[in-house]
Amino acid sequence: MSSPQIEHLSKCRLGEAVVWSAAEQAVYWTDIFGKVIFRKKYQGGTQSWILEKGLTSLGFTKTGELVGTFVDGLYKLDLAHGAHQLISSPALNYDDVRFNDGAVDTHGYYWAGTMHMLDPVNNPIGQLFRFHPQQKFTVQDYGFHVPNGPCFSKDGKWMFHTDTLVRQTIFKCELTPSGEMLSRGRFVQIEQQGTYPDGMTLDVEGNLWVALWGGWGVNQYSPAGKLIKHIRLPVSQVTKCVFGGADMSTLFITSASEYLQPEDLIAQPLAGALFSLKTDTQGYAENAFSIKYLATPTD
Repeated sequence: MSSPQIEHLSKCRLGEAVVWSAAEQAVYWTDIFGKVIFRKKYQGGTQSWILEKGLTSLGFTKTGELVGTFVDGLYKLDLAHGAHQLISSPALNYDDVRFNDGAVDTHGYYWAGTMHMLDPVNNPIGQLFRFHPQQKFTVQDYGFHVPNGPCFSKDGKWMFHTDTLVRQTIFKCELTPSGEMLSRGRFVQIEQQGTYPDGMTLDVEGNLWVALWGGWGVNQYSPAGKLIKHIRLPVSQVTKCVFGGADMSTLFITSASEYLQPEDLIAQPLAGALFSLKTDTQGYAENAFSIKYLATPTD
């Protein structure tokens, strides 16, 4: 395994939503607070697009189009024209609540969690939504401070996600054959004060790679939940990771500069950058969202 490299000095306030497009051989990621989406061709140039509101998670359709959650719901994205089409927006008070991390499952459904906008620590009101291809949705779980990082086993039997703040917990959830949540159990409990599990991804061996907010890097856990290694980065606020690259062995990692004190920013000049790490394993291609049609969205 190589050392982490700077993939792009994006200086994100809150870098997130990193995904890999095998079709484009490109990595996408966002700055939620900066309201920007980036695309970097593998070993190539970078483009960026300004958005009207924060984009919190990303995925792809079966035809290769971008979908993702803005703060107020799930959208099909049109970066060329800025005409992003609403798929579904649950009836929530978006003055107080916003969507956060999300991902597509093995059945082609889009999962995304919500959180309190300003004070999630004292308001565990977050819900975990599963968006159906026909623009409907179901609430799969609730009671979260900051839900993050849903990712799914290749066979579709398991989902991993976190409640980042307060609980500092990574959950392993059993799913039904149709992909509905059946049960939730604790997979890993982070005991270190100030270190919070954030976005995550699985490799082909079933190991879980977890970005650590406040933890200066990424942890790799075995299928049994045992810590295999810690990969240290030169930034403290590490937010999400995903496998990509020509052979799916490169780990792309986002980070943030938000909430750092002035002296921290001086000590961490790379905060907010996109990093890459050549690993000794491989990840899976992104699951694809199955949009059946787009008409008037329904709740």
